[in-house]
Amino acid sequence: FTPSAEIISNIETLMQHSKIDVGGIEYIIDDRDGEVLYYDVNALSNFVADAVNVIGFNPHEKLVDFLEQQAESVSTKEETFSI
Repeated sequence: FTPSAEIISNIETLMQHSKIDVGGIEYIIDDRDGEVLYYDVNALSNFVADAVNVIGFNPHEKLVDFLEQQAESVSTKEETFSI
């Protein structure tokens, strides 16, 4: 399943305005009228016991990749200031 471009955009906007770099937002779509309801903003969902098979990738690997990028960015900025 791939969310619509509108849902992705709404979630990205919510994350940016909330200043959240890493996390997840859960939502449901009301079958009665198609309204999208965003109901849970968190860094980790404990409802997914087998995330790799449910979402199709290892979220921990992606988190580590992100943290490594952030650490490298900070390290590079610190080196620039010390020159």
